[in-house]
Amino acid sequence: METIETFNVNTSFGLLVGRTAKMMAEHLQQRFAASDVGLTMSHWIILAQLWNEDGLSQQEISNRSGVAKPNVTTMIDALEKESFIVRIPDQIDRRVNRIFLTQKAKDIRCKAIEQALDVYSTAFEGLTDKEQHLLIQGLKRVMTNLQSGANGACGNSCQSV
Repeated sequence: METIETFNVNTSFGLLVGRTAKMMAEHLQQRFAASDVGLTMSHWIILAQLWNEDGLSQQEISNRSGVAKPNVTTMIDALEKESFIVRIPDQIDRRVNRIFLTQKAKDIRCKAIEQALDVYSTAFEGLTDKEQHLLIQGLKRVMTNLQSGANGACGNSCQSV
């Protein structure tokens, strides 16, 4: 475990996770651009949620993807313009729109996911199945800790000298 004395931002967990996420997104975007899938990362973020569960509200997509609701709205506008999704008012609360996939989006699902799995394969090269599982479980735990605010206080060790 790092301490204040041993901390190096260039090898810190946060920086490594952030750079890894950025690199994975760049690789996936390159694969989409080189293929006939016709997606951008913005498309992927929304469509991947809907492929898991069609008919989500914009708020549910925002919560699940970690993207701010105004940005989700802009992304959904683009997807709707390109005929990947349709907005349908919720039957109970007409202030809420449910987002549904069109056949066009359903037709590219397998190709898009194949592109993502290829990126995962590259990213996980040299890791055993067990190491991959442990990495994913560890990241899930970190996310849960951060969402619940566990150990969020810095305590006296962070006070200026």
